[in-house]
Amino acid sequence: MSSSTRSRGGRRAVPERVGSSGGAGQTGVEEPDPVRARMGCAVAVVLGLVGGLGVASAPFLHAVRSAGGVESLSGVGSAVAWAAVSAVAAPVLAVLAVLARRTAVAGAVLVGAGAVSVGAVVLDTQLWTDAIDANRFELFRPETAAELAAGTGAYAVLVGHALIAIAGVFGMVAIHQASLADGYGGARSAEQVGRATGARVGFLPSAVAVVAAVLLMGALFAPSFVSQDPVILVPPVVESYLASSAGAGLVAVAVLIVVASALASLSPTVASGALVGAGLAALGVVGTRLVAGLTAGDRIAPGPGAVWGTVGAGLLVLVGICLPMIDRKRDERIARTLEAPTQVSSRKQGAVMPSAKGVAKAALRAEATAARARIARWHIAAGIAGISTAVLAGVGALLPVLEFPAGTVRPDFLATRVVLVASVVLAVGCVWLLLSEFASAVRPAVGVLWVTIPFSVTGVSQSVVLATDVPGVGAGIGAVLLWCAALMASVTGALTWSAGSAERDEIDMSEDPSTAVSVLVVGGLGAVAALVGLGLPLFHGTDARGDEYAATSFAEVPWGLDVWGRVLLGAAVVVAVVVASRARSPRAVALLLGSAVAMGIYLLSWPLTQARVDDPEMGVGVIPTTVGIVLIAAAAVLPNHNRSR
Repeated sequence: MSSSTRSRGGRRAVPERVGSSGGAGQTGVEEPDPVRARMGCAVAVVLGLVGGLGVASAPFLHAVRSAGGVESLSGVGSAVAWAAVSAVAAPVLAVLAVLARRTAVAGAVLVGAGAVSVGAVVLDTQLWTDAIDANRFELFRPETAAELAAGTGAYAVLVGHALIAIAGVFGMVAIHQASLADGYGGARSAEQVGRATGARVGFLPSAVAVVAAVLLMGALFAPSFVSQDPVILVPPVVESYLASSAGAGLVAVAVLIVVASALASLSPTVASGALVGAGLAALGVVGTRLVAGLTAGDRIAPGPGAVWGTVGAGLLVLVGICLPMIDRKRDERIARTLEAPTQVSSRKQGAVMPSAKGVAKAALRAEATAARARIARWHIAAGIAGISTAVLAGVGALLPVLEFPAGTVRPDFLATRVVLVASVVLAVGCVWLLLSEFASAVRPAVGVLWVTIPFSVTGVSQSVVLATDVPGVGAGIGAVLLWCAALMASVTGALTWSAGSAERDEIDMSEDPSTAVSVLVVGGLGAVAALVGLGLPLFHGTDARGDEYAATSFAEVPWGLDVWGRVLLGAAVVVAVVVASRARSPRAVALLLGSAVAMGIYLLSWPLTQARVDDPEMGVGVIPTTVGIVLIAAAAVLPNHNRSR
């Protein structure tokens, strides 16, 4: 038989590949294709270079024209240079990586830059809707309030960013092909092979990358400029035109996804390329604003969004550059530690050499102990951050959120009651993170509950923004603490996610998790009902002037800060339900219960804040919100029920 080791004639049979059941001659396992990887990377690099050159050339092609298309406006010189360098930096790095035969790294750089460019494309569309308020000083500097029309440069920058985004897609293909090759994500020590980059490089670099991403995300929604020029208006991002707010949101989400994917990647060099690419592309957005604010004239200055955004993007680039070096040093140190017992034993005269099995068991025990300690550190960090967030939010809700002139009657801000409830719930949840016996079980719930802080703070912030338009009224110390709490809540969420990643590193992931269809259906219906409830008013009545008043809803455009807070809460609930459908049973239960509690805090805002109107009545949003809470809570029972079967 051809499958035997030797034929009947005594000669060794020629080995043959056994076809899979899927078809003749197929192995059933996808194999690496170096040619396809190089071609995909070459296409990505070309698209990235063309796109970068298109963005860099846009200021010279006149992005906008005024006075009926007769006069073209030019940009601020230093901002033009910065934007041009930032646009081509990632593609040029990808070219250098290709020349060094590092296909995966080249693809990763373009993936990071392409993800950020998706949001940049949306930002570019404002050049056709309301160009004068786009504040794109690298493209043009308005001198009058005359209406502006998009020019050739507007098309160049839009197409350029779109090409960079498409280059990122081809970069993903190149990374996928490279990941199929032997040695991808390899290491000198067996402990590091197959581990996520975040676990390989340790707590500090991972935490810096997450903090940089959170800092950049927050900065994208902060004012980019401080203007005393009557022509240059700088409205809050969340209350500006859809292109500005949606574009900023997409850039923020893209940065978070890139950082999360990089820390979860099996290859530190790929993670490095993704972080550097995203950081350079983000510098093209926020760094350009900083340079423009510094050089646009005496009446224009950079705002906190430009300053802190540049710091966050720069940190991403710095961490990305350092990741391979940190991984290499840690890998060498672990390898020396594991080899040390054998070397010491061999030097001892008369000592019995330990068996290979004993050395392996000792290494496994040491690895398990180190893993438990690492997970405990993440839990403690997340718990401390969450408790700090709750304290900041609680104190801020109790202190004055507005400063009034002397002798003015201070009104009651009922929205601070919701903040107090959210802070108490978060503090209770985070205390359990400090107890190792319960931390892993509670951690998924905290991963949803932290969102209730920024959600509730946005309701207070909306009132503060409106009140500060009155002369003599300013933001108080309470408002400042609440904003700090919202930022700290984001850090809590990032640390909670990192703790979950550390837990997953110690789980057998050889088999892909199956989707719990019942959880997905019931929980998905609950999430949809919750979104409907979030989009509708919870109560209505008459205000002090006798006018009809109803709580805000998604139908009111442009959205205020409080509505954006509801959008954030709804997105968190939807993501939690989807993740719970593929999570292990205890984690799924915690996620769903955390989502139900978060929606319960939103529902409580009805009785807590309805006193702002006379004769309050239940709004149409109460029923779908209640239904959503019930369905999500019911879905939390299903994982254990299915498991018992």
